[in-house]
Amino acid sequence: MTKRKQSVAKIVAVQVDLTKEKSKKDILAQTLGEFMIKAPADGMVIYAREWNGRKKVVGATINPWESAVATLPDLSVMESTTYVNEVDIQKIAVGQKVEIKLDADPSKKLSGTVRQVANIGEQRPNADSKVFEVKILVAESDTTLRPAMTTSNTIVVATLENVLSLPLEAVHAQDSRSFVFKANGSGVVRQEVKLGMMNDNAVIIEGGLSENDVVFLSVPPEIADTPLDTLTVAPPPSQ
Repeated sequence: MTKRKQSVAKIVAVQVDLTKEKSKKDILAQTLGEFMIKAPADGMVIYAREWNGRKKVVGATINPWESAVATLPDLSVMESTTYVNEVDIQKIAVGQKVEIKLDADPSKKLSGTVRQVANIGEQRPNADSKVFEVKILVAESDTTLRPAMTTSNTIVVATLENVLSLPLEAVHAQDSRSFVFKANGSGVVRQEVKLGMMNDNAVIIEGGLSENDVVFLSVPPEIADTPLDTLTVAPPPSQ
């Protein structure tokens, strides 16, 4: 009778241990299921990167401070980040129109608007001067666009019509005065001009020239001592 009771006690103990092990197994199975990540929607998966820039792969360590494994970007809303030299940043403002070209497909032209302009400049690698980060919101949704693609961005600072402009190489400066070499009959004169807005290629002439004037792109020979034909200031209207 005593041996029987002992055997029953052993069976009960084994059953208790079995129940504990089953409970552990259920917990481990539930935990393992939680490690399976499912995307909330269809799309492109971009794996997160380690601190050294490498993509997270099988065997990568996940910690509470960097718990992201991958992201599912919304390709319907994309932006392009560019950098503007500190000399030109004053011309850039939120809301300005932008012409965007893909470096991978130059024939593809998109449009956008300036969404954000950095308040503080930064020194970028291989740059001699400070630049300011400018974020551009892409207006169109295109299947060609992919994250990390490079683009060529042209920010439209101003649109002017019916203006007189010259290539920058035609304009010269001396003693804080701007002038051009203008044909005058059979000779050449140095004509002072008033400059307006300019870009990398041309400058608007606000005074000193007319539409039919002929201007030299380079310095004509033997006219270094030609006097400067200065602009005249109109007198104020009489009261």
